[in-house]
Amino acid sequence: MNRRDAVLFVGLSAIWGSSFMFIKLGLLGGLHPMTLVSLRLLFGSLVMLGLLWRQGLPFPRGRQILIAFAILAFFNNVIPFTLITWGEQFITSSMAAILNSSVPLFAVLLSHLVLSDERMTWRRGGGVLLGFAGVLVLFVPDLLAESGGNRLAGEIAIILASVGYAIGSVFARKRLHGVPPLVLATSQISLAFLWMLIPTLLIEQPWTLHPSPLAMFSALWLGVLGTGFAYLLYFSLLKNIGATPTTMVTYVIPLFAVTYSVIFLNEPLHWSQVAAMVLIFLGVWLANRRR
Repeated sequence: MNRRDAVLFVGLSAIWGSSFMFIKLGLLGGLHPMTLVSLRLLFGSLVMLGLLWRQGLPFPRGRQILIAFAILAFFNNVIPFTLITWGEQFITSSMAAILNSSVPLFAVLLSHLVLSDERMTWRRGGGVLLGFAGVLVLFVPDLLAESGGNRLAGEIAIILASVGYAIGSVFARKRLHGVPPLVLATSQISLAFLWMLIPTLLIEQPWTLHPSPLAMFSALWLGVLGTGFAYLLYFSLLKNIGATPTTMVTYVIPLFAVTYSVIFLNEPLHWSQVAAMVLIFLGVWLANRRR
């Protein structure tokens, strides 16, 4: 990895790591969860459609491919974006980021069930168990606390979001592995916005909200930078250094997210969060390590 790619890698990690902080700021500024997600998808889809047009790539057509993209959008964007945003109403952004780093663990389990070339081994199984032990470290205090109901619900929402991401990644590999990455990203984000539009209008009635300027800036950041520009960096890294090194961004995102939350949101960092992060990182590394 040369210096330019290293800068892109750090930049991508920093931008995606900031998403958890800006979700929290958007909520604190008066945006409701589904409205924040819809704005994020709207801004992101506009950026991605512009990139697609600039590259001269056509938007996919055909009933079968659009159904596949709609399924991917539901599991890879609608479910995780909504659950993470809803969950951050009750837990810190740093805890959300740490819990969300469990995505590769669920991907290993689902890959074993669905993909013939990703079977479980003792090493991978040990990594999964180690990673879930880290998740359990975060859950235990709220399981034992009598007043931890909302926090526990928020934590469960983040875990379910991680399952959604894992389903999306396995589905994309099985059904959409030949689609250009830019077409894949643009299609799923655009269709995810269509998924969210009607429920958001009916349930939250966004026109009745009075978000602060910071909340709207957060939605713009999440869409333009956290979705559009971040994918541009991601595709550049995929092209320059390959898929396996690029996926190492999974390890760095929570570090940035926790740093942002402590510095800018004054969120406390407990020893259990540090221990959980270490266990999850080790579990993900072990479960995905190649011989």
